[in-house]
Amino acid sequence: MFFRISKLNFIILFTIACTTNLFPQKISLDSLIQIHQNNPQNEKTLIEIGELYAAEKKWDLAIDFYEKLVDLDSENPDYLYRLGGTQAAYSEVVSKLKVLSLINTAKRNLIKSASLDFKHIYSRWALVQILTELPQILGGNKENALIYCDEIQNISFIHGLISYHYFYSFQNNQDKITELETDIINYIISTPSLFEFNYFNFVVGRLLATQNDKTNNLSIKYLETYLANYSSADRFTLDEVYYYLAYSKYKVGNTNSKFLIKRAKEAYENNQKKNPNLNKKIEELDKLIKQ
Repeated sequence: MFFRISKLNFIILFTIACTTNLFPQKISLDSLIQIHQNNPQNEKTLIEIGELYAAEKKWDLAIDFYEKLVDLDSENPDYLYRLGGTQAAYSEVVSKLKVLSLINTAKRNLIKSASLDFKHIYSRWALVQILTELPQILGGNKENALIYCDEIQNISFIHGLISYHYFYSFQNNQDKITELETDIINYIISTPSLFEFNYFNFVVGRLLATQNDKTNNLSIKYLETYLANYSSADRFTLDEVYYYLAYSKYKVGNTNSKFLIKRAKEAYENNQKKNPNLNKKIEELDKLIKQ
C-alpha cells in the first residue's frame, strides 16, 4: 500500500515541484490577477499566481508575488521557502553580475525558513542543493550541506537517505553511493512511500529500475507518478522518464514498453539538450523490445 509523504508541493531550487490545488477548479492566470487586484492581500491568490509563473519558469514574475507573500508575513517559513527557492532557481538564468547577490538572498530566506520550522524538509533540501552544487566562492559549503542532510534525516529517514545520496553523488564517493542506494531500496521495498515532491519519485523510480526484476513493478509506480505530475519545470526530462518506464515495463513483460520507447525517442528528438548516452540506451532498448 502506498501513502504520500508530506503535504508540501512547492518549487525548489534547481528542481521544481508541481503546483498545489488551492482552488476547487482551475482558474486562469488572467482571472487570478484580477482577483489579486481586487484583493491584493489574498495570500492563496498570491501563491497560485506565483506557482503558475514558476511552472512556466518565469522566475522574476514568480518572485514578485512571493515577495508580496513575505511582506504580508515575514515569519512564515513556507512563504520564505517559496521565495528563496524561486530566487535560487532564477539564479541559473540571470547575468553573472547578479548571481552572487541573488544566491546570497536565496540562502538567507531559506536559512530563515529552516530556523522557523524545525520540520521543514524542503527548505533544508534546497539548502543542501545550493551548498553542495555551488563552488565555495559562490556560497557553497560542503560541511553545512551535510549538517542539513542530518537535519532532514531527523525529520524523515527516507528523505535523509536521498539527500545524502545526492550529496555523495556530487562528491563521486562510490562507496557511500552504493551503501545509500542499498539503504534506499531496502527502505522503499519495506515502506513503499510515494512522494508529493516529484523529484524524489523519479530518483527512487530510476534507482529501482536499475536493480533487478523484482523491483521493476515498484519502479513503475514511482515513474508513473512522476509522469502524471510532470510539468515543464521538473528537472528530469520526458525522454529519460519514458526510457526508464519503458525499461521497467519491458523487464516485467508489459507490451506497453513498445509505446513508451517510441515516446522516449520522440521526446529525445524534441529535447534541446541532447544526451548521447541516454540516446544510446534508448536505441539499445528499442532493439531489444522489437526482437
